[in-house]
Amino acid sequence: MTADEVLAAAVRDEWGRLVALLLGQFRRLDLVEDALGDAVEAAARRWSRDGVPDRPTAWLLTAARRRVLDRLRAEAMAARKAPLLVVDAERPGGGAMADPGDLVEDDQLRLVLLCCHPALAPEVASALALRLVVGVTTADIARLFLVPEATMAARITRGKKKIVAAGIPYGVPGADELPGRLRTVAQVGYLAFTAGYAPGSGPDLLRADLAGAAVGLVRVTLGMRPGEPVLRALLALMLLQHARRDARVGADGSLVLLPDQDRSLWRADEVAEGLTLLSELAPGPDPLVESYRLQAVVAAAHVTAPTADATRWDLVCDAYAALERVNPSPAVRLAAAVAVAERDGPAGGLAALQGLDEALPGSHRVPAVRGELLARLGRDAEAAEALDLAVARCGNEVERAHLEARRAGLSAAGGR
Repeated sequence: MTADEVLAAAVRDEWGRLVALLLGQFRRLDLVEDALGDAVEAAARRWSRDGVPDRPTAWLLTAARRRVLDRLRAEAMAARKAPLLVVDAERPGGGAMADPGDLVEDDQLRLVLLCCHPALAPEVASALALRLVVGVTTADIARLFLVPEATMAARITRGKKKIVAAGIPYGVPGADELPGRLRTVAQVGYLAFTAGYAPGSGPDLLRADLAGAAVGLVRVTLGMRPGEPVLRALLALMLLQHARRDARVGADGSLVLLPDQDRSLWRADEVAEGLTLLSELAPGPDPLVESYRLQAVVAAAHVTAPTADATRWDLVCDAYAALERVNPSPAVRLAAAVAVAERDGPAGGLAALQGLDEALPGSHRVPAVRGELLARLGRDAEAAEALDLAVARCGNEVERAHLEARRAGLSAAGGR
């Protein structure tokens, strides 16, 4: 890989771990992220010129640590005194963590719990955790929340300032405080998992590492509260979805649709664990738990069907109908429209898409689904127009290539 590719991979895969390490040592969020950003900029300049270091992540950690110390020294000089933090950091072995591999899962959990402090609004906490813990870009977080990127950037900035100004501690809260943060932690895990399977932009169709980190986060938290229904429902959903990761991408990196996936590649142990968790959950009044449970029901219908044709689309449609009552959203309506098309035919699916263009402006998925359903009805000219719009809007390279191939197929078949 080139120096730029190595750096991009390090930032993508290790950002949250580096933030947790630096924050654990210095306890200054305002300094940590700025210093890490400076380290990435320095790496972009130096690695191309001097070569990629043997341990890129450790290089970034060391460079960021030096920048934090520089800032602390400058602050100490301005105040004419040396903060204990500088003295401690410079003492041999004093709080230093030389290798990011030493990081344990609890450190990432501390960082998530910091972001999920009750002083922060839930939407701010979730966005901040996605940015700091798992390194999702601001643009992709904005897509997840269906808001403009500028709005999301301002939201994240406000969250970081609130943490610093309020002196929110970096640590695991007491047993009496933890339950109040679990719902936000669950939302963070859910959004991180969603980001892994819908990157929105870039060259990767999916980021199994990011989705896996979200699964790990939920497991760690569940270990602290084993009977928590919201975490059990979410873990069931994640496992039933994550079990299909090896079959989602072809050998050439192309998208493989669910009906075409090699089901022997699905991970049977994760399917079994997810189904067991789901079987232990009964319908209940909590809308968040029920939202995750119903989505797990949909995932279970797919992974238990021996073939795509054997999928119980009636059960899927019923689950989506219930989900629309519990947690109505444009994304749920779009998924429900796809299920209706499988159960009732493409005309029924098209009818179910009504109004979604306004509800999901700028989304490529609505015209992509419409184009597919129109093509099934033989309305190739209209299908081509819809797919052209989907291609223009799609920011993910692999998904866009799939849409372009589908569009080219229409042209070959006589579409315009």
